[in-house]
Amino acid sequence: MSKLFMYGTSLEGIEQLMVMAPNFQPRRSGIVINNYFNCEGGVKDCNSVINVSNRCNDCGCIHSSFLSNVDKISYKGLINECFRKIRNYSFKDRLKHLTDSFKGEIFLNPKHKERFYRVIYEQDIDIYDIFPRYIAVIFLLTYDEILWQLTEHTVKLNGFDFNKSNLKQISTEGYAIYQMAKTIWTGKESIEISEIADVDLIDDKSFKTIVNASLITRYGTDIFLITK
Repeated sequence: MSKLFMYGTSLEGIEQLMVMAPNFQPRRSGIVINNYFNCEGGVKDCNSVINVSNRCNDCGCIHSSFLSNVDKISYKGLINECFRKIRNYSFKDRLKHLTDSFKGEIFLNPKHKERFYRVIYEQDIDIYDIFPRYIAVIFLLTYDEILWQLTEHTVKLNGFDFNKSNLKQISTEGYAIYQMAKTIWTGKESIEISEIADVDLIDDKSFKTIVNASLITRYGTDIFLITK
């Protein structure tokens, strides 16, 4: 696996965080995902970003009503709609592989699912009665046991305190998942599509988790009902 990974950002504090994380060095080019979760009125050209906000009419987004007849919706259809504006061919190739191998499970594996629902149960919340992006962040942070142990204390009833994160033991994939979680919640992060598309940097499990978290953020928790 390559020792290089980039997360571009204009925020000095985040740059410092990047320096602290091992084996991640900035690169100079790529397609940037930047503030796309809050793109309404903020992103002028959605052709260059992944837009998964369910609030941005200008980006061709489909609201949660898209899933009102969920038994007729396919995973491949959602993927194609959500990421249709992305022009990175490597990214699209990975999406095709993901949809071709989909077996009706949004979660990574049974342990991921168990961790996720344990957190939901302990917080006594209804996944259908809370902001989808909150659920998407929990989905990401429970990706594996190590990431969850490192970030569990950042979870609050009203959000996430990422400033308290300690990433000393985090893996390359775990760091990518963590940064995606911060992006979804704050709308201020940026992560390069070209890096997510790189199989030498992001393995298939992490790629699936990132993509499915994007679907949750855009379409809501009805995503969990998709079986085909």
